[in-house]
Amino acid sequence: MSYGITSINNSGFTQIDETSEAFLVIQTGTKAQGQTYVTLSNTLPSDILVFARPAGGGTSGVGYVSGYVRDYVISGTRYVRAYMGGSIATDSCDYAVVKRSSQFTTPTSGYGMSVFTSSGALAYTTEQPMFRAIAARSVTLTAASGAFDAAWYQGAVGSIDTAYVMLGPFGTYQYEQYASMGENFSKHTHRKAKLDWNNHTVGTTSTVDVNDVGNDNSVFVRTNAGQRTELMGYIV
Repeated sequence: MSYGITSINNSGFTQIDETSEAFLVIQTGTKAQGQTYVTLSNTLPSDILVFARPAGGGTSGVGYVSGYVRDYVISGTRYVRAYMGGSIATDSCDYAVVKRSSQFTTPTSGYGMSVFTSSGALAYTTEQPMFRAIAARSVTLTAASGAFDAAWYQGAVGSIDTAYVMLGPFGTYQYEQYASMGENFSKHTHRKAKLDWNNHTVGTTSTVDVNDVGNDNSVFVRTNAGQRTELMGYIV
């Protein structure tokens, strides 16, 4: 190599080099109990990632996370909101906003270490916390499958105690209006990340809300189908 440094972990994977970008944490916070979203700066790049966990993480029991990022413009003003919740949408959550290192201004404090790519872009700096991925999986959602797997990641003791999951693939998977015994009903099926701190697993589970609708409503099933990426990790 001709630029920077190379760091390789004990599994043989490159962590830092002159061509790879790190994902650095620009903001952390806690969404308060009773709220459904936090408002983020409208000057953030459009390709930020937002991660969340039940407030404080955990060492025992089970926690849930769901949510997504909404980035939209009204009357010329951009709004960026991160919706997140736990067992219910208003549960308290910790969150972390992550962006690519090349989108950071080069640090000038003179402390720590910075690594640059061959094009001069910032690849890594010790001046910002880093988000380290533990595991990821790609799933395809269809009308027949919500890709629910309560333990798709198995970790060691303590490995997920402070873990965050990426918002986005967790939300309404399917909406249905159906008839039963002469009455019409609606049903929301949601995808939620499941953090089982007792068994050190992360998975995806479903919750269902059922409500009445007018008997003149049509019967249908609407599925948020497509490819999704589930990603979890922690701040270092």
